[in-house]
Amino acid sequence: MAAIKGDDEQSLNLYIQDFRTKFITLNEESMNQGVKDMYKDSMRKLTEVWSRKYRDGEQMIEKVEELRNEISLQNKRVEEKQEQLLQEIAKIKENENANVELAKHLQELKEELNRKRELALTNKKANKDRLKELQKSAALFTNRLGLEIRKLRGDKLQFVFRCINPKDLEQPYSCIISFNEDGEYEVAGFDPPVECGAELQQKVRETKNFSALLGNLRKAFAALGSQAK
Repeated sequence: MAAIKGDDEQSLNLYIQDFRTKFITLNEESMNQGVKDMYKDSMRKLTEVWSRKYRDGEQMIEKVEELRNEISLQNKRVEEKQEQLLQEIAKIKENENANVELAKHLQELKEELNRKRELALTNKKANKDRLKELQKSAALFTNRLGLEIRKLRGDKLQFVFRCINPKDLEQPYSCIISFNEDGEYEVAGFDPPVECGAELQQKVRETKNFSALLGNLRKAFAALGSQAK
């Protein structure tokens, strides 16, 4: 009886020890599993947080790159605008310089035109005065030389000589005398033509002796008359 009781106690102790061992082992495994689960959960949450942060970082980098590109594009546009503005300013300055030069040139032309106009008016007045003097001088020869003076257009005088041809004292011999823009004698329109017309014109330009010109003209026409005999 006592032997049976001892065996039962031993068996119970073994059972309790075994149960204790299993319990402890089970608790350790359960604790380890819980820790593992907590670790896994923490890692999952941490992974999600860092994944989100990584995505946010990637988006931030993309935005920064986009902003950088936009700033670069804006800078390029600003440089282009500045270049266009500088070109426009250069054109304006060039046009201003051109306008100044043009205005200066126009002023010079205007002054030159006024000088020429004044000179022309002066010469015109002088030519009219000379024509009057010619008419006065020629009037002295009219009665003696059979000279007739006709006023033509353009401030020209036609001198008609008669009493040259003995066979026909009324036969006219004429030429036209005027002044050019430089105030020099112009002797032309000889009727009939004479070979020494250019020589007579050059001589009167040099000597300014109108009376001698009339005398030389009459001699030239008289030579023609003698040749016609």
